[in-house]
Order: sequence, then C-alpha cells, then structure tokens
Amino acid sequence: LGFSLPLHKGDNDVDATDTSSFDGQDNILGHTSPNWCDWDGGKIGGLPSWLNPRDLPDGPLCCRGPCSKNIETKEGTPLRFIAQLYCPADDVTSNPAAFHRSVYVFACPKCCSDSSKLFQNQEHDDGNEEKEIPAELLSECVRVLRCQLPKQNDFYPLIGDGEADDEWEKHTSAYWSKNSKNDQLNLCAVCGQRSKGKCPKQGKWFCGPHHQKECLRASKQHQRTNPNETMPQTYLPSVFYESELVVEEEPDQVSNEAALNSGNGNDTDTMKSKSLFQSNDVTDSDANLEQSDLNKLTGNKSLAEAATGVTDPTTLAFYARMNIGGEENDVRDQCLRYSRWPSTQKQAIDKDEEKEEEEEGVLWVTSDHRPDESFPPKCQHCGAERAFEFQILPQMIHYLLNDPDASGDNNDSSNERHVLTESERAVLLEAKAKIESGMDLPEGFQEQHDAALASARDALLGISRKGDKGGASAEEGAKDGLDWGTIAVYTCTASCGDSGAYLEEAAWVQPPLD
Repeated sequence: LGFSLPLHKGDNDVDATDTSSFDGQDNILGHTSPNWCDWDGGKIGGLPSWLNPRDLPDGPLCCRGPCSKNIETKEGTPLRFIAQLYCPADDVTSNPAAFHRSVYVFACPKCCSDSSKLFQNQEHDDGNEEKEIPAELLSECVRVLRCQLPKQNDFYPLIGDGEADDEWEKHTSAYWSKNSKNDQLNLCAVCGQRSKGKCPKQGKWFCGPHHQKECLRASKQHQRTNPNETMPQTYLPSVFYESELVVEEEPDQVSNEAALNSGNGNDTDTMKSKSLFQSNDVTDSDANLEQSDLNKLTGNKSLAEAATGVTDPTTLAFYARMNIGGEENDVRDQCLRYSRWPSTQKQAIDKDEEKEEEEEGVLWVTSDHRPDESFPPKCQHCGAERAFEFQILPQMIHYLLNDPDASGDNNDSSNERHVLTESERAVLLEAKAKIESGMDLPEGFQEQHDAALASARDALLGISRKGDKGGASAEEGAKDGLDWGTIAVYTCTASCGDSGAYLEEAAWVQPPLD
C-alpha cells in the first residue's frame, strides 16, 4: 500500500526545476539525489523527477481524450503530473537494464475533473440525444511513462550509498543542457517537462506560451498579497501539492467466513436475531443481514445513509477492503495499491488460488466500466504481454488538492473516523454475497442508491475530496478539481528497453462512483 507522507514545512517553497544541489535535503523525493540507495517509494504531486534527465520525453504531454477532439485547438489539454513510483524490475525480468526503473502518471485536469461531463457517462450530439461514452475513452485522459536504466549509466554513480561527491550534477537536466548546449533540457518552470524557450521578462524556461502566461499571472497575484515573499511552486494552479509516497505491506485480511464464525456466540446470536432475510428458503449456513446492521456500521449518519442502498457487490467489497486494518492499523488513507504482474506469478491455479489472484490484482470500485479481455494491449515496443502493476485510488486526490500547511498534516488525527470491526466488515461482505447470489433484496435496500454512492465514498474513506484547500479562494491559486474511481496501470511484463527512453504504458480509468 502507498501512503502520502507530508513534507517538512517549507519544502514546497523550493524550485523543483533546480535539482543541481541535494546537500542537506530532509526529503529525498524522486531522483533529486544521485545517491540511489536512498530512493524508495516515490512522490505525489509537485513536478516529475526524471530518472533520465537528458533524454526527456517530447513535451508537453497532452490529453488524448475528448478535449483533444476540439476543432479550434486541435490538441488536448496539457496533462498534469500526478505521481511517480520507483520500482526496479531487473530481479523479476532478468533484464539488467531495469536496475533503475520509474513509472510516471499524468492526468488531464479537464477530462478528469469532478465537473467533467465525461464522467456522467453520456453526452449530447446535435440532435440532443444521449449516447454513452465508450469506456475506453476515459483511459485516454491518463498517460503513463516508464523509464529504466542499467546500474552503469551516464547519470548516477555505481555506488549509491551516499558517498557521491557533493558536486555531482550528472543527475540533473541543467547539467546536460549546459554540456550538450541544448536549451530544451532546461525544465519548464510550471510542468517540469522539456522547455521550448526562455521568457526574457520572467527569466524562466517554459514549454509553451500557456505555461508562460500562467506563471506570469500567478506571480502577479502572489506579489499583490505577499510582496516580500518568493512565490512557492505549488502556488501555480497547474502544480498539485507535493508529498512523499511511502510503501507498506497491507495487513492480513480477515476472511468473511472467519469473521462470521469467530466463535463469539453473542455476535452470532445478535446477527441471527436481526436477520433481514426472513424466509424459509434461507438456511442457517447463509449469513444473516439486517438493514439496521448496515445503518449501524459506523455510527456515522452520512456513512449509515451511504451504506444503505449500496447494491454493487464490487463496491461493497471495496469498502470492506479499505477497512481491513481495523482500528489498530487503519489503512483507509492508502492512495496507491501495488501488486506487480500477479497474473504472471502463477502457472497453474485452482479455484481458491484464482480467487486469491483476483484479490492481488485491481481493487475495482464498481462493477461497471471495467476492461474486457482485450485490455491491456500487448506492449507496442516489444510485443510482450502487459499486466497490472499498481493502481491509484481516489484518496490520492485529497493530497493533490489540499495544502498540508493550510489544513494541518495529511494524516490529521483530530478528524475522528470510525473503523469497521471484523463483524461489521462481515456485514458488508455478507451483503456482497447476497447480492451476487441473485436473491431478492428487501424493500428499501436500493432507495438511496445514487446518494449512497456519493456519500459512502466520502464518509467511509473519511476524507474530503472536492479540493477544499483550507479556505483558499480561486484567486489565491486554487487547484482545479480532479475526480476518478481508480486508475489501474498496466506495464510490459518484460520491462523492455535498454536505452533509457521514456516508453508509454497503458492505464484504465474507472470513473468516480457518482
């Protein structure tokens, strides 16, 4: 599981395009330090930290989704950096060129916004008739790049244990721009990608006029309210708030059967006495579910309203999985789930193992908008199969849009949230089993379904996700909204490539529940 770790106060004020110095850093994010033994996890928001600082992708990266179909602009909206993950693969692929390996995720702020018509699953043509948007089109709003290097390369020392010379600069784009006399390797001050020119007025490099104008407008606004302060990088609307991505193992999952048969007679009697399904066709072996059980899952009104009416078994399973750690090990703040290529790890599996394999794969938020067997496509670079590697959860949006310095630490313990007990998790899993069985649901179970999905997402996950930035107004550099259900990333199982190029991988975007 990946979690967001706040940076030390003031770290966001550093110009992320200047990576020439790493001495004295408290947070080593991405590849800002040549001491690769310190690299771990990744980063969320801010600007991308390029593994290969010389052979940058042609930029700026733009959306290939609906906004790219605009006849006037003839190009998609520039994508914004979401996250990157350091995940070497030389040991699992026998490819020494994957000794260093990073995966980068970029998203369209227009198509992935919470106000986007795209996620309403319908659009209107000239005849005002509704037609469903192909699910594949959602995935064009996100782009994924993979870069890898062998241990011996042009940018990092062979020994990465912290003994690199303080004057080492080969890991920076500025070094290669100077030595190769290629001005485009000076990174754009807004997006951190390959630049196209330097603004004489601002003295900064930009990838194009859109980011040049954005930086100038933001600088003028900031100077009006903070005349004696340098504008922080995250004041720019196109730059999301930055945090460290740390990875931990997921707690052991308590099975539904174990929770229901834990030997606690009182819990069992209580559940039986409140059985919602009063029918002679229901045997004792069937788990009992009471409507009030769902209403009492947390003692939280919004979550009670949310749980009532959620009839998608996949969504119920998602909620239950978020509560797997219980009160002692609450993991609902997880914003990334990593399980590289689970389908390639087993050659022969029985039914139980197949179920376990599914649990190691994508944790979908809904049964709808899932890829068919034709996805993911084979790697266009080498022809190898692609498989699931990690997914980005909706919780990450909170950390991208909310300033930790304005609203406190990302993991604010003052916001009390009820964590489901094992028996309460069993209720959710039981509801999932009942729905999957096809039996008739009680009257009222689906009454609040639409509102339930929206409130459950916010209440059960326990975080605000609408871009509330501690009272900051739009004039104070507020970020555009984002929204998604989950972003599943699929990568080449051969981890091909030995040139250090940035190769495109595949992603599937599931829309938000509401």
